[in-house]
Amino acid sequence: MRRAALLAFIVLTGCRTPRGTVEEPVITRFDLRGATHVDASELKEKLATHGPDCFLGFLACDWFRLDPDALGADKRRIEAYYRARGFYRTSTTAAEVTPDGEGRVHVALGVKEGPRITVRRLEITGFDEVPEARSHAGTLKLAVGHAFTEAAYDATRAQLLTALLATGWANATVTQSAQVLPDEGVVDVRFAVEAGARYRFGRVFVAGTAEVPRQKVILRATREVKSGHWFDEGRLDRAQARVFDLGVFAGVRVTRGAPDLERGTIPVVVAVREAPFHTLKLGPGLGFQAARWETQGLASWTHRNWLGGIRRLQLDARAGYAWIPDPFIRDREGVVGQVSAEFSQPSVLGDAVDFSARVELEKSLEQAYGFYSERLRLGTPLRLGPGWTLTPTYNLEVYQLRDLVGTPSVTLPQLQNCPGQICLLSYLEQRLAWDGRDDPLNTRRGLYASLSVQEGFNVASYGYRFLRFLPEVRWFLPLGRATVLATRARLGALVPVGEKGRAPVVALFTAGGALSMRGYGSGRLSPMSLQEGRWVPTGGNGLLEGSLELRQALSPSLTGALFLDGGNVSSASGSPSGYQEVLDPTRLQLALGIGLRYRTLFGPLRIDLAGRLPTDWSAGVPFAHRFPPVPTTPPAAGAPAGPDHREPIAAIHISLGEAF
Repeated sequence: MRRAALLAFIVLTGCRTPRGTVEEPVITRFDLRGATHVDASELKEKLATHGPDCFLGFLACDWFRLDPDALGADKRRIEAYYRARGFYRTSTTAAEVTPDGEGRVHVALGVKEGPRITVRRLEITGFDEVPEARSHAGTLKLAVGHAFTEAAYDATRAQLLTALLATGWANATVTQSAQVLPDEGVVDVRFAVEAGARYRFGRVFVAGTAEVPRQKVILRATREVKSGHWFDEGRLDRAQARVFDLGVFAGVRVTRGAPDLERGTIPVVVAVREAPFHTLKLGPGLGFQAARWETQGLASWTHRNWLGGIRRLQLDARAGYAWIPDPFIRDREGVVGQVSAEFSQPSVLGDAVDFSARVELEKSLEQAYGFYSERLRLGTPLRLGPGWTLTPTYNLEVYQLRDLVGTPSVTLPQLQNCPGQICLLSYLEQRLAWDGRDDPLNTRRGLYASLSVQEGFNVASYGYRFLRFLPEVRWFLPLGRATVLATRARLGALVPVGEKGRAPVVALFTAGGALSMRGYGSGRLSPMSLQEGRWVPTGGNGLLEGSLELRQALSPSLTGALFLDGGNVSSASGSPSGYQEVLDPTRLQLALGIGLRYRTLFGPLRIDLAGRLPTDWSAGVPFAHRFPPVPTTPPAAGAPAGPDHREPIAAIHISLGEAF
C-alpha cells in the first residue's frame, strides 16, 4: 500500500502542469520553425527560452516561464548562430505566443534562412618563406569555393600557427582578416604570417624538487624535448604528461624559457610540486552477482618514493566472506582473503624501461573448489611511445586445491594435470597495449587495443605447456553531448603444446559476470560438470565475447545504459577443435539488458540487469528449452556426458567500475 500511495503521489504531482501568471505564463511548448540547414536541437539549447525539460515522460519536469526580454535576445542569438556558420542573410520572424490554458502558452519562433557564403579569395602571405612549416600544415580547413564558417576561419589560422610552432618558429605570429560581401554571397580571406627566427631546444631546467632526484625528471622530460632538435611547442605538453606519469608530483608545468638569441635555442623549464609520498586507504567492499555474493574489508598502503629514486612500494590486504551462489542458498561459503606486495623501479635501463615485481597470497572459493595460492610476477614494462606500452613478464602461480565438489577418486575435471591437487602455472607473458581513450574511468571517446600472449612451460614434474592468446579491442564514440556508443570484443585461445588431457582448471577460460557476458552469473558461461547433484563450471580452451552498449547521461552523476552482450566458451579438449569451436556462430549466446551507473570518486557504481535471448523458435519447444544449453564435461575420464544444462535466463550484477 505504501508503494502504491507513493507512486500515486508521484503521478498526481509530477504529471500536473504548473500554471504561471498572466505576466509570466509557463511555456508548455517551444517550437523553432524553418531551421533546416543547422542542427535545430543544438540551436535551441543555446537560447534562453525553453519548453519543458522532462525525464520519463511527464513524471519529472523543469518548467520555464516566458520572458519577453529573453525572447528578443534569442532572436539576435539565432542570427549570430547562423552568421557563425556562414548564413549572413538569415533573419527571424516575430514570435508567436499562443495561449494554452490559464497561465500557460505555446511559443514559436520562425527562421528565414538565407544562402551560405563561400570563399572567393584566400591569400596567405609570408608562408612560402617557411617550407618546413608549409609541408607540416597539411590541407587547410578553408579553401576557395568552399563554404565559409567562423570555425573553419579560426581553425585555419590555428593550423598555420601550429605548423610554425612545431617546426622551430617559436615566436611566429599569424594575423587574419576577412571581407564579407553578403549581397554577393562571397568572402575574401587573408592570413599574414610573420615567422621570425627559427630556434632549437636548449637545456632542461627543473624547479620545485626536494626529495625526488632532478636527474629523474630531466631524463623523463628529454624523451620529448631533446636538446639540439628543432623547437616544437606541442612537445612541451607531452613532456609534461611524461613527468606527471612518474606518480610523485601533485602538479607539473612545462614551459619555455627566455630565448637565447646568440645560440638560437630556447630552454625548457619543468616546474613541479611534490605530492605526499605516503597514502593509506581503508574501507569496506561489497559484491553482488548472480552466482556469488561477497563482503570484505580492504586496506592499502603506498609509498611512492621508497628508499628514494622514485621506487614505489604498495601493500594491499583484503579479508571477507563469500557465499556461492548467495547467503540464502549457501551451496558453498567461507572466509576469503588476499595480501600482496608490489614494487616498481622506474628507468632501470634508460628512461623507457622500468622494473616491477609482485608477490601475492590468496585464499578464495570458487564454484567447483576452494584454493590457497601463491603468485609471483617479475616484469620490465617498456614505454614505446605516447599511449603505447609493452610489458614482458615471468609468472609463477601455485594453487593448492581444497574443498572439491565431487570425489577425487574419479578424476574430477578440475584435477586434470594438477598432481596431488596442486596446480602450477609457469609462463612468460608479453602484453602489448595502446590506449587512446580520453579517460580510462569515464570514457567518452577513443580506442583501446591490447594483445596478450603467454607461453607456459613445465617446472620439474609440475606445470603445463601451452600457448595462450587474448586480443581485445574497445571503441568509444560520442553521439552528442550526453550519449556514448561503447563496443568491446575479445577472443581467447589456449593451445596445448605436446600435452595430453585438459589444461589445469586455473588456466582455462570462463565467461559471465559483471565484467563479462552479463546474461550469466560469474563464471557460469562455461563447460559444466555435474558433481554432487550440482552443476559446476570447469572452464574451456576457447573464449569469444562482445558487447555493444549505449550510454545516456540522465544527470551529472547518473547514467543509463542499454546493452547487448554476446559470448561463447568452448570445451576443454586437448585437440584443436577444443578451442576452434568457439568461432561457431551458431553457438554464440546473446543477452539484452539495461543498467544504471552512479558516478563516484572511485569510478561508476554500476547495476546491470540482463536477460538472455532465445535461439530456438520451433513449434512445440518448451519455453525453457528455447535458450541454448552450456557445454557439459564428463565427471570422469571415459564417462558419458551428462544431460543438457541451462542456466537461469536473467542475471543481475552490482559492481564498481564500467564493464569495459
